[in-house]
Amino acid sequence: MIFPEILSSIHTFSESAISAERKAVLQPLVLYIQEKKNSNETIRLNFICTHNSRRSHLSQVWAQTMAYYFKVPSVYCYSGGTEATAMFPKAVETLITQGLE
Repeated sequence: MIFPEILSSIHTFSESAISAERKAVLQPLVLYIQEKKNSNETIRLNFICTHNSRRSHLSQVWAQTMAYYFKVPSVYCYSGGTEATAMFPKAVETLITQGLE
């Protein structure tokens, strides 16, 4: 079950907000995920940012949420960074605002 607030966040997403350049950069990732899904293989995604304090966490949480939403099985998402730091408080606020607990 996905909370209604999360569904609301998902439904406000617009693919047209993603530039053609960004879509081109992401295409190899899309193909990788699709190949794994088609082969019934486990999909492991590791999101890395410098401090592992916000971007990688947001990416991890939303990738896992969208895998569940789109019923893509066996997806495991992780976050990491090149430096050990605490999670940025605004990242937590953002997740809460988007409906995550």
